[in-house]
Amino acid sequence: MKKQLLFCALLGSLTACQEEADVQPNLTSLASEVVGTYRTNFYLDPSCVAISAGQLPSAELKAQSDSTVTLVYTKFYPVKTSRSIEHVSLSRQTNGVQLRVANLPIGTLQTDRVFTDNGMEKQDKLLKINVQDDPQNFLYFAGIRQ
Repeated sequence: MKKQLLFCALLGSLTACQEEADVQPNLTSLASEVVGTYRTNFYLDPSCVAISAGQLPSAELKAQSDSTVTLVYTKFYPVKTSRSIEHVSLSRQTNGVQLRVANLPIGTLQTDRVFTDNGMEKQDKLLKINVQDDPQNFLYFAGIRQ
C-alpha cells in the first residue's frame, strides 16, 4: 500500500511540474487592423445609386500610431474633393472598433452583413462614418475594405 501511495505521489508531482503553454499577447495594434482603403457601392449607400462605379466615394484610414489614424474621405462626383480628419482615436468595442474625434464618436468598423458590387450578401467588416460639423457640412460613408 505504501508503494502505491509513493508511486501516486511521484506521478502527481511529475505531472504538476510539467511546462504549460503561456498565452501570448496579441501583437497587432488597432491601427493595423483598420488601416486600408474602403469603397462603397449603391447597395451599401443608396444615395450613390445614380453615380457610376468609377465615381463612387472612398475612405482611406492611414496609421498615425497604434491607436490613432487619419481619415481621408474622397468624393469624385460632381467634382473631386477630399476631406481629411486627423487624430482619429480608435477604441475596441465588443462588436468591433469605434472611431472617435475629440471624444465624440464618428464611426465604427464592425463585422456585419454587406452586399458586394454584384449584390451578393456576405459577412465582412463594414466601415460606417457619420460626421456633421454643421447643418450644411456633413459626411456619411459606408464601405468595405478593398
